Amino acid sequence: MLRAALVLLFLALPDLVGDCLAATDPHVPASSRVRCSTARHDGCDGGGDPDKLDDRDHEVDSRCRCCGLLGQAPAITRVLDVCDLVASTDTTVLITGETGTGKDLLARCIHLHSKRSSRRMTPVACAALPESLLESELFGHKRGSFTGAVADHPGLIERACCGTLLLDEIDTLSPAMQAKLLRVVEEHTIQRVGGGHDIQVDFRLIAATNSNLERLVEEGVFRADLFYRLNVVHVELPPLRDRIEDIPYLVHSFRDRYAREAGFPVVPFASRSFEWLMSREWPGNIRQLKHAVERAIVLSRGAKQIEPEHLGYGSMLGSNGISDALARPLAEGWNLKQLEREYIRTVIRHTDGHKGSAAEHLGIDRRTLYRKLQDLDGDDVT
Repeated sequence: MLRAALVLLFLALPDLVGDCLAATDPHVPASSRVRCSTARHDGCDGGGDPDKLDDRDHEVDSRCRCCGLLGQAPAITRVLDVCDLVASTDTTVLITGETGTGKDLLARCIHLHSKRSSRRMTPVACAALPESLLESELFGHKRGSFTGAVADHPGLIERACCGTLLLDEIDTLSPAMQAKLLRVVEEHTIQRVGGGHDIQVDFRLIAATNSNLERLVEEGVFRADLFYRLNVVHVELPPLRDRIEDIPYLVHSFRDRYAREAGFPVVPFASRSFEWLMSREWPGNIRQLKHAVERAIVLSRGAKQIEPEHLGYGSMLGSNGISDALARPLAEGWNLKQLEREYIRTVIRHTDGHKGSAAEHLGIDRRTLYRKLQDLDGDDVT
């Protein structure tokens, strides 16, 4: 079953490289048909050079080895039960859940236990693509279709040929792009920017979001017809606060993994460390917990046990950290841009680098946050 296989996947699964089975449709002209080869590292024949395709999506995400979806809590058991049923089908899946709950990981698990597992999963971070480039990146373009289009370029949907297409943060798509995507979902055909004919593509679709799409439909922000197409099987990942009993198992798994990778001895957790871990709400969920354990492995070198201070106790409580941070700008006479840069950095640090949580805390959407990070000297977060 999927749960048993996940244990092996997370702990010892080798990198996956594969390609798809042949996919043809006699009703589609050969020149417009995306075919799949059984050769390794081959791609679809929609005009792209298979050697130039992004190989990162062939590899299993490192989070797949850190037990992020494992546990015995009823909330996560129900999720795995649904995945047992849906993985072997081509049914469209909509994965929802808060930031850091493991939506990308769950999508990969579904893909790796599907009949398309020998082919790549192509993840698309919708919020990270500028609106001006989104159509070209998704659908591809023909040579000469716009300034700088010096060659035919297959889009990300074409690259997902015979595999799985993951559309993450799908709620950030503009109404115009939602309309274009609706046709793709309904007909499994695309038309490159500047192209004059349809290209059929064969893929399994998984969409993910941390937003409530039903509410966005009611507000007129998200198309109802697209939502109904995506919401065939809905899987909602529980926040960590709803599976608190899994924390001891998760932190031990994270600790053992990071200690092994770093070549450090395995240090036990102090009892008060577990008390602190169990008492937190973890707004960044499993990702935040994982980062806290990684921090503890580094900071506890030479110690006999892992204390709350190693996990971030104090720095994560936010007693007066941000207030203290304002003292320097006032003393040095920072301008608004400098102050904004520091505040954004501080918020992202306090959310353990989670852009979604940081954007929510700042009261802006993720696309705006990405743009601000680029505008502010392209400074990301550490």
